[in-house]
Amino acid sequence: MEKRKNPEKDLRNKSGLFFQIGLFSALLLVVSAFEYKQKEVVNPLNLTGLTFVEEIIPPITKIKPPPPPPKPVLHTPVEADPTEPEIKVPDVIIDTETIPDPPEAFIELEKEPVNELPFDIVESMPEPEGGFEAFYKFVNKKLRYPGPARRMGIEGTVYVSFVVNEKGEMTNIKIAKGIGVGCDEEVLRIFNKPPKWKPGKQRGVPVKVNKVMPIKFILN
Repeated sequence: MEKRKNPEKDLRNKSGLFFQIGLFSALLLVVSAFEYKQKEVVNPLNLTGLTFVEEIIPPITKIKPPPPPPKPVLHTPVEADPTEPEIKVPDVIIDTETIPDPPEAFIELEKEPVNELPFDIVESMPEPEGGFEAFYKFVNKKLRYPGPARRMGIEGTVYVSFVVNEKGEMTNIKIAKGIGVGCDEEVLRIFNKPPKWKPGKQRGVPVKVNKVMPIKFILN
């Protein structure tokens, strides 16, 4: 016949209680573990075997400034001893007749007059007497168209250069740029007897001035 257990002594009936007791114990253990603090034990230092090196601070020496330079010694004038004899220096006589003449290198030579170079631009530029209109009337009246240039149909501009001196005269007349075929020679021919000019002035003084004038050759 099968034996049956006593229901009062059966522990399975109290399994819920045992589970709650175990859970509470586990929570208590976890909280205790977080709250537990271990005291830090500090061991005293053993200084018996250590050696200390004392830092030696060098002494601070003050550098004294150099002494001031010695003051100059003023020499007092020495009075002449009245017992010493007085020495007389003979007078020096200069004979002017024996002085040689200065060398020729030291004789100032007269400077030769230097011709001033003509200016290109001055304060008051030279102008033909009667104005430039009168100048070109003179050119048109004297100018003749060269036959070879007319037959070849040559046209162009000849530039004549000259210098107007202090007297208003045209000098050093040259062809600065020509076209040839007799035109350059014709321009020089009409200026064999050039017209008068008003001279240019620099600071109110008449001076030489360079000029360049164009002469046009146009076939009608």
